[in-house]
Amino acid sequence: MGVYKIKNYILALITLFFIACADNEFKTINPSSSLKFAFNGFKNELSLQNASSNLSAQNEPFLLVFFTKDCGVCKEQIKILEDFKKQNDIDIFVVLNDAKDKEDALSWARQKGLSLPLFYESKAARFLSQAVGGIYGVPVLSFWDKEHKAGAQFLGLTPKSVLENELKRLKT
Repeated sequence: MGVYKIKNYILALITLFFIACADNEFKTINPSSSLKFAFNGFKNELSLQNASSNLSAQNEPFLLVFFTKDCGVCKEQIKILEDFKKQNDIDIFVVLNDAKDKEDALSWARQKGLSLPLFYESKAARFLSQAVGGIYGVPVLSFWDKEHKAGAQFLGLTPKSVLENELKRLKT
């Protein structure tokens, strides 16, 4: 049993090392842009680099949201997120974990009424889900504060009032 734990610990450290040293640039659709993320697993920091001009300041909180195409609750969460974005100055990025290709992701976004930036590439989903510690259900909403440190994470349908309270907490 002890050898098994040691092997898992070593594997986790190696994984964290590679994730901590990774810089990844991903393309969004809906609207189209390119964002570069840097994740430091040792400090649990995820930062945006070279953000395009349509984003809020880089030293502001942001929200990562993870969906799958077959998630029934996700459509309701999209409505809440769209309303939340209209009333608050925060960048929200949606990660679709199971899109086949760009057209598949665009079709899903149109069908669900999503206008927020959407990452659909498997490498983006893999990198960003590792940054939040793994995705074990959807929707997952993961806040990141202005210092790029992980904030609260919510699983399941999350009301707008909860999102607003977390954003207020992160901005103070």
